[in-house]
Amino acid sequence: MITGASQWLHLAAAALCLGWAALILLGGRGRAALPLALACMAAAGWAAAVAAQPRMPLDGLAGALEILRSATWLGLLLLLSRRHGGATAAPLALRFGAAGGLLTMLALAALLPAAPQLPTLGSPGLMARLGLALLVLLVAENLYRNADRAARWHVILPCLTLGGLSALDVVLHADAALHRFYAPALLDARAVLTALAMPLLVLAALRDRRWRRNPPVSRQVVFHGATLIIAGTFLTGVGAVGEGLRRFGADWGGAAQVSLLAGAVLAIAVAASSASMRSRLRRRIVDHFFAARFDYRAEWLRCVATLSAQHAEAEQRAIIAVADPVDSPAGLLLLRDTPAAPLRWAGSWNLPPEPLELAPDHPLVAALGDGSRIVTQVPRDLGALWLAVPLRHHQDGLLGLVLLAPPRASFRLDAEAFDLLRAVGREVAMFLAERRAAERLQDQRALAEHARRFAFVAHDVKNVASQLTLVLANAEHNIADPEFQHDMLLTLGASARRIHALIARLRQPEPAQHPALLAPLETLRKILREVAHPVELQAETADDLRVAIRPQDLGAALRHLLDNAIEASPPAVPVRVTLGRQAGRMVLDITDRGPGMTPEFIRDRLFRPLVSGRADGHGIGAWQARDLLRDAGGDLLALSAPGAGTTMRLTLPCQPQAPALQLQEIAA
Repeated sequence: MITGASQWLHLAAAALCLGWAALILLGGRGRAALPLALACMAAAGWAAAVAAQPRMPLDGLAGALEILRSATWLGLLLLLSRRHGGATAAPLALRFGAAGGLLTMLALAALLPAAPQLPTLGSPGLMARLGLALLVLLVAENLYRNADRAARWHVILPCLTLGGLSALDVVLHADAALHRFYAPALLDARAVLTALAMPLLVLAALRDRRWRRNPPVSRQVVFHGATLIIAGTFLTGVGAVGEGLRRFGADWGGAAQVSLLAGAVLAIAVAASSASMRSRLRRRIVDHFFAARFDYRAEWLRCVATLSAQHAEAEQRAIIAVADPVDSPAGLLLLRDTPAAPLRWAGSWNLPPEPLELAPDHPLVAALGDGSRIVTQVPRDLGALWLAVPLRHHQDGLLGLVLLAPPRASFRLDAEAFDLLRAVGREVAMFLAERRAAERLQDQRALAEHARRFAFVAHDVKNVASQLTLVLANAEHNIADPEFQHDMLLTLGASARRIHALIARLRQPEPAQHPALLAPLETLRKILREVAHPVELQAETADDLRVAIRPQDLGAALRHLLDNAIEASPPAVPVRVTLGRQAGRMVLDITDRGPGMTPEFIRDRLFRPLVSGRADGHGIGAWQARDLLRDAGGDLLALSAPGAGTTMRLTLPCQPQAPALQLQEIAA
């Protein structure tokens, strides 16, 4: 009969042996994995049967499964003997197999009596079990001794595991024969030793060259499985201690048992939440189940996810991407602006910001070389740092470096770890270089937009200056004319308003506006009131025309084209403006009587920015007008010939007529 604590020990041993069997089946291949897995499952079945019938741990179902367990172990060793035992292994395996079968049948036959028998030297059941255990031990010793040096690599772990457990069975049964009872300590020791020895069969499966080194299971599954096994073993031990305390003292034993279990659960929760404990578990247990030290697919996906996340600044994400493969909890990032510039502090992760700067001749920078070497001896003047990982870019060379703090758990640096860090460092360097290039491009776009606004403003200021010059020239002869005085005041007021609007536009970008439904005839008449040059307007059928465009865009395009037409026309010759409809589109022609343009000039130079046919021109008006019209779905065409003047044709899609109130507000 076994106690409650012993019952828990056997139950935990059964669960652990089933886990080891599952790992062998996952890590092995076909026939090679099955014998070792069967050995673990036989041990699991025996331990579970003992836990199920604690009153008879050596009789009934538990006794039968113990005998079958030893027979299974004998079969595994005989199979290994045929494979690795040499030329004399086959005859010996047949003899040992026959003897094992006979002993197994005798031991099972001894279980047939209904009442359990006392263990004595004359007990057939005890002698059969003792003989079977001795036979397993003998076969294990014979296999190891007869195997050659190369084959011992494959058989040493099964021989040690099964031979050692069988040796404990021999001690157990021999002690029972001498003392006429089974020692409870030895019965419990079998369960503990079985659970602790079976992982050697897993290692034996993974060491065999004909078996797969990497089980088809993720590292996360192995990690969580190992965590559950360790936690279960710990709780089982605590439960056994608590059971002993409960039986030791009737008054406070129950409270002590509950306190121990609660404290154990709390300790497991604290350990599970500790990054250091998880790191130690990965390094000391999980990594031994895989041939490759790192899961490169998982490392690559984690690096990409870290760099593309938005939970932190880019500099911190770069440090985290380099620190994760080696379990470092903190780090610094140093970057240089040019290849000859010093490395300066650019960011920190879990470390305070430091005004750190490393000159090109600093010993650490010299040790990094061209960025292909990783430095494991960081100078102490830089702080309590552990590793210097270079960020090498394929074009810029050494872009920067990441200084990492010591890892949470002891981390072994080898060639595989260095190769992974170099690959991650190159990826981080590309990420930072692309980000830096994007920032520079954004700055250049902002400068280009500012230059574009300045060019537009300069062009409009030139047009306003031309109008004021024309007014000043006419004032010398017509200043006494009241009508001229009225027109001059209107022109000066419009020019002042345009200059103020241009200054505001230059200071800051215009707010984004959506296209509005406009009456082009009203907008055209409003602009013509500001023009001092004579203009002929023909728009008999254009009262109901509506177009969708931003008001400032249509006004800017009309002003540019009218100013160009006025400058090209002789002083007394009017500019003709015609507004109409054609094929569902608004057509507005602005015609001057200037010298005209060649087809080559229209094709190659007219609509190019900063290219003008006049010495005092800026080359902005026609280019900007066409862009504004095309943004609204329209276009600008130039119809011209040398000596025949020029017609600039504006086209925009016509829109359905809007309510009268809205049109009045827009026209106003």
